[in-house]
Amino acid sequence: MVSKNLLTYIPDFLKLCRRVGDIQLNGQNNLNINVKSDNSPVTNIDLYSNEIITNYLSTTFVNDVIISEENLNQQVHQKSYWLVDPIDGTKNYIKGGKNFCICISYIVSGYPVFGIIYIPATKEFYYASKDNGAFIIKQGVEAQRILSNGETKNNIYVSTVIRKSVVNILKKYFNSSELVSMSSAIKFTRIAESKGHFSIRLGPTHEWDTAAGQCIVEECGGLFLDRNLNRFSYGHDDKFLNGPFFIINGNLDSHKNCIKECLSLI
Repeated sequence: MVSKNLLTYIPDFLKLCRRVGDIQLNGQNNLNINVKSDNSPVTNIDLYSNEIITNYLSTTFVNDVIISEENLNQQVHQKSYWLVDPIDGTKNYIKGGKNFCICISYIVSGYPVFGIIYIPATKEFYYASKDNGAFIIKQGVEAQRILSNGETKNNIYVSTVIRKSVVNILKKYFNSSELVSMSSAIKFTRIAESKGHFSIRLGPTHEWDTAAGQCIVEECGGLFLDRNLNRFSYGHDDKFLNGPFFIINGNLDSHKNCIKECLSLI
């Protein structure tokens, strides 16, 4: 499949995400919660959202491989495949928070060529396609391209579970930056929008957590890098696990020393 063709499905994806997002908001106060084999929580709404999204993909893109957090089923990496995270930020969702989102992406030869992040709480719909830019659709507003205007805010977006040792390193190199803790891939959209210059994750994540955000960040001119400061790629682990990654909106050289010291903690 050619990534450019996927743009013709954006109206359908928008409708799909809005439908699923409304289900998630309406069901947030009436959850059945279970624990998966990896000790992470899953709710009835995660599973229902997953069913709706994967059914749409399997009937619209017949014969495509679909990899989802909620039904991995011993899938193996293919040259191209969909990645789905029906609720990224489930822990925040369970607590009644608003920092959760829907992530859908498409991988070709190890890299994301299409990505969607939808935030139900704000009804913001982000999407990007390789070499075609990144866009946001807000409720009642037509799609607007996200452009890097050179005025990046002095924020660093971090996970809510970041280690104190990492925080100390970030403060050492960027003592005037504000650290913003945020669950889910929403933080990637903020970097793409120049609301922050840096984000870091040393601990484990999965491919479906990052691929959509990577596509959006890169199409806005940002960097999404692995531990060797190469472009982050996929298909290296049979459990779809990611290694450490670093997201930069700005100059790589000004972040290198900080990255090197953070990596020394692993």
